[in-house]
Order: sequence, then C-alpha cells, then structure tokens
Amino acid sequence: MKLRATLYDVLGVGFVVGSAYFFYRAVEFLARADYVAGLLTMVVALLVVRAGVDICRLAVASIDESSR
Repeated sequence: MKLRATLYDVLGVGFVVGSAYFFYRAVEFLARADYVAGLLTMVVALLVVRAGVDICRLAVASIDESSR
C-alpha cells in the first residue's frame, strides 16, 4: 500500500508542477492579445492543477487506509 501512496504522490506533484507550463503558455497568449487561446489555456491549467490536488488527496487517503 505504501508504494501506491508514493505513486499517487509523485503523479499529483507532477500534475501540479506540469500545470506551470500551461500557465506560462496562457501568459504568452495573453501578451500577444490572443484572448481566446489564453482563456482556454488557463482553463486547462486550472483543470490540471485540480486533478493534481485530487490525486494528492487520494495519496493521503491511501496512507490513512493502510495505517488502520
């Protein structure tokens, strides 16, 4: 069970860190006044952050489950 929690932790942190790329691209699009692409990229970045946080939450839940 500890391996599963570690895997979820790595994936969750990877998603959160990987979302920085989408935020960076959104800023680039907004700087070029491409507002639609910037907005869509920002939505994708927020969804990736949300997925990463949910996966990290799953890691904490799996650690709790294994300690019982």
